[in-house]
Amino acid sequence: MATESRATSRYRHGMEVKGRVAVVTGGGSGIGRVLVAGFARAGATVLVADRDEGLARRAAAELSDQGLLAIPWEVDVTDDEQCERLVARAVELGGPHVLVNNAGGWSAGPDQFPIAGPAAWSAAIDLNLRAPMLLTQLCRPAMSVGGGVVIMLASSAGLGAEPYGSPEYAATKAGLIRFTTAMGGNAGTAGQRLACVVPDWVGLPRAHDELAALPASQRAALPPLIPPEDVLDAVLALVTDDSASGTVVTLVGGEPPRRLR
Repeated sequence: MATESRATSRYRHGMEVKGRVAVVTGGGSGIGRVLVAGFARAGATVLVADRDEGLARRAAAELSDQGLLAIPWEVDVTDDEQCERLVARAVELGGPHVLVNNAGGWSAGPDQFPIAGPAAWSAAIDLNLRAPMLLTQLCRPAMSVGGGVVIMLASSAGLGAEPYGSPEYAATKAGLIRFTTAMGGNAGTAGQRLACVVPDWVGLPRAHDELAALPASQRAALPPLIPPEDVLDAVLALVTDDSASGTVVTLVGGEPPRRLR
């Protein structure tokens, strides 16, 4: 019964997003898949945008089997023309009303900056920062007509002043946070609102495995993993808050969401 109660609460924003067109990048797996399901259950038509066509199709099919509206779309968000085609498809569907810039990652392989070469860390910058900026810009004309919301999925790696294993990843996530705050007023005047969710460690299967591999003393010093549904709730809350342009919300396990001042 507790699970059912939480699920009801989780999708309490249905009236606000019902009938809208939402684009979720990286929507085929991980937190993106949770977001896709949440928007679909709230009544949106969701473009499941992912570089892996198979993952996008499986995620969309699972929701379609439930009578929900989800459309798979293969896209490499680091390719400008593919981004343009994604947004054009959303326009054909009557949107986009919501863009969730969720796709991201760090340089392939164990080496990061400064060991990794420019091709590797430039690819991380293109994926994590340039692509969200481009998609935001491409959605701007349609959103300026009917209104729309862009949500950036950053990371706690972009906060603080401590060392981080992938400096390029941390820098791009910090860039998303500052891009959101810098664009707050500029976006709002054109009908397009920007906001950002900054989660700490999210309780996806890989995170559970990595946490379990840590020494007990190190695990005890860490906050709890964030339930993926809490990220969804934060995203939906920002989508439905007309005053939230430029807002950054941080999430830490075991604590309520906090707005970054």
